[in-house]
Amino acid sequence: MLTFDYNKLDDQLLSEMLLICEDRLELAAAREMAARASMTELLSAIAADKHGWLAELPEFWAPVHASFILAYHGGAEVMPPLLAALRWADAFDCDWVTEAMPSMFGSLGMLAIADLSLVANDASAGWSARGIALQGLAAVSLRCPQAKESIFGLIGNIFMDEGQDRLLRQMAGNILLDFREMSYRMALGKFAREQEGSLEAGYWQGAFFSNDDVEFAFRKLEPEILFYQDDWMRFYDPREIQRRQKRWQKERLTQTRRPSHGSGGKVLSLWKPGDGPYKPEQE
Repeated sequence: MLTFDYNKLDDQLLSEMLLICEDRLELAAAREMAARASMTELLSAIAADKHGWLAELPEFWAPVHASFILAYHGGAEVMPPLLAALRWADAFDCDWVTEAMPSMFGSLGMLAIADLSLVANDASAGWSARGIALQGLAAVSLRCPQAKESIFGLIGNIFMDEGQDRLLRQMAGNILLDFREMSYRMALGKFAREQEGSLEAGYWQGAFFSNDDVEFAFRKLEPEILFYQDDWMRFYDPREIQRRQKRWQKERLTQTRRPSHGSGGKVLSLWKPGDGPYKPEQE
C-alpha cells in the first residue's frame, strides 16, 4: 500500500494538517511532526492555549494532536505544555487526552516526577487532575523502578490522609490496588467498607471500589498495569480512525458533534511563579 511521504512538506503545510485532517490524521504525519524539533514550539503553543480546548470542529482536534505528538517527541521541553494540556483537558472534559495522560507522562520517566509531584500535592488543584498526576507517577515507576519507593510513598500518603478530598483518595486507592501494594491492604479494605456504607446511605462515591474488589486484587497478585502502559499513539491506527467515523455517523443526527465527554475537574493552577512561557491565564 502506497503512503504519502510527509517529509516532503514544510512545517507550515504539515501544521495545517492538524486542522484539515480532524481526527483522521495519519500516524506517519504525526510521527513526522514529532521528529521535527522545529515544530516543538508550535505544538507547545497549541497544547497550552486555552481557546483551542474550547474550540468547535475542526479546531478542536489541534490540541489533542499536539498533546499526543509532544509526548511522543519526549524530552524536558514538553513538560510545560503537557502540564498546561492537563490543566485544560481536565477542566474542559477532554477525555481523549486525560485518559491517555498517565501513560504519556510515564513515557517521560524521571523528567516528569518533580512536576507531577507538585500537581499531586497542590491542594488548590481539582481532585481529578491531582489523581491523573498520581496515575502518571505510577506509570513513571514502571519505567524507573528506582523511583518506585518514593512515588508510592507519595501516593500512599495521599490515600491515608483523611483530610484529602475523598475522590482523590479513591483514585489513589485504585492505584494501590492496581499495583497490589500489600502494605496498604488493610487500609484499602477499611476504606472500601466505608465507601460501601456511604453508598447504602445514598451518596455517590465516584471511582468506587468495594471490599470484594480489595480481596480479589490481593488474591490475584499480578498487577493490573495495562492502563499505565497504554499506547496513546494508537489513536492514529487506521482501525481506530474507522471506528471513530462510524461513531460520528451515529451521533451526527442527534446532536452537534463536539467530541468531548466524561467528567472533569476544576480549572487548575499548575505553574510555579515565573516558570516558562506557558503561564496559565488569570481566571
